[in-house]
Formats: sequence, structure tokens, C-alpha cells
Amino acid sequence: MSAGAGLAARGGYRRWLLIFASAAVLFGSMHHADHVIRGNHSGWPFQAEVTPFTFSLLIYALILPGIYLTARGRSIAGYHLFVAFVGLALLGFVHFVPVGDYEAPIEDIYGVYESPLAGTLALAILAGLVGSVAALAIVALGAVRAGSRAKKGG
Repeated sequence: MSAGAGLAARGGYRRWLLIFASAAVLFGSMHHADHVIRGNHSGWPFQAEVTPFTFSLLIYALILPGIYLTARGRSIAGYHLFVAFVGLALLGFVHFVPVGDYEAPIEDIYGVYESPLAGTLALAILAGLVGSVAALAIVALGAVRAGSRAKKGG
């Protein structure tokens, strides 16, 4: 029995999907709060204009139902994989692709704070968010692959 099959047999994928999806919600909430505290790259409902920040709040409408259904015992690893890829694409494009008015981590996050400690904490929150969403993608991919192998009988 492979390590992946053993993990699936013990229900480990479900537990790790819940852990990493919940961590993504926690870090995402802190990162969105950081936007509001910094006052840059924010938007409605905290400022008058609708911005990419506003649309990024919709990620919670995707990830929270997945957490709920997984906690209730539904096997929806493919859904978590989809949400993780959407999240990674959004995070990567908005924070690391230098086009238009992107949010540069050093200039727009760290550099806004007068305190190096506050700036470092804000960057650590972003790193935690990216890391938890990447981990969710990895675990979800493993769960999808294990489920596919189980259906094939080996």
C-alpha cells in the first residue's frame, strides 16, 4: 500500500484539507484586514470604489462551502483543488506579476509601515496565505489522485 493510499484509508486527506483550507481562510482574513489597515489596494466595502480587492473577497464564497461540506463528510477534493488553483492564480497575479497597479510586497506591504516589525508581520501573513493555499492544492491533488486510483482498483 502506498503512502497516499494509506493516508486516504485513514481519512487523512479530509483532515489535511480542512486544516489547510481553514488556514487559508485565517491568513486570507488577516491579509484582507492588512489591506484595510494599510489603506492601500483596498476597496468596497471599506472604501467607496469597487476594486480588485472587492472581487477578491469572493474567494470566501468559494472556500467556506468547501470547508463546510468536507467537515460534513463529503468527498470534494476536486472542488478544493479548483479553489486552491483559483486562489493561487489570484494571489500570484495580484502580488507578484508586475503589471498595472499590482501590489508589490516590499513597496506596498512592507514599505507602508513605519515599523519594520509591522511590515515583517504583514509579509509573514502574505507568506502564510500563499503557503496554506499551495499546501491545500498539494493535498487536494493527492486526494484526487488517491481517489482516482481507488476507483481503478489499485
